[in-house]
Amino acid sequence: MAKTCSKCGNSFDESTVDQGALKYNSCGNCWAEWVKYSIMVINEMRLDLSMPEHRQMLKKYERSYFGLEQPEAGIKDYTKEDERVPDKH
Repeated sequence: MAKTCSKCGNSFDESTVDQGALKYNSCGNCWAEWVKYSIMVINEMRLDLSMPEHRQMLKKYERSYFGLEQPEAGIKDYTKEDERVPDKH
């Protein structure tokens, strides 16, 4: 059955995507972009996913990425180089 991606608007077959992608009506390409972006968020924020508050923070980024909630103050776009904070030596 064909569905429309909530992120990019392209049509996709739900049998070809990951279960996580279906949660957000996302095509495989947008889901793959989210996975890459989530790794950036985890690394930049130094999240420890064994901690509930860190998982909750990642979930906020996920919902914001898929347009389900407005970004809060302090949520950065880590795809932009100037938003990243390099380690100080």
